[in-house]
Amino acid sequence: MTRSEFEQLPREKQCKYVWNRCTFLATRFRQDDQRRFRINLYHNGRFFVEIWYNSQYDYIGDIVSFSDIHELEPYIAEIDLRAFQL
Repeated sequence: MTRSEFEQLPREKQCKYVWNRCTFLATRFRQDDQRRFRINLYHNGRFFVEIWYNSQYDYIGDIVSFSDIHELEPYIAEIDLRAFQL
């Protein structure tokens, strides 16, 4: 699946795709006003996906896909970019 195709999917199908077809890479946390998100990073071989989850209210706040390795900056200490041949 291409990133463009992924972005056209409804949110529920995006979640299913990520959980079934992508590899989990790392987790980070972000405080946003009154909300705290656990952001899980996944990779499918072509692009990366972040799932922003708020456990306090049990909802997915956002699903963000990207292919620019510069957007991996928050994860640099946790993952080895050489494994992705980017």
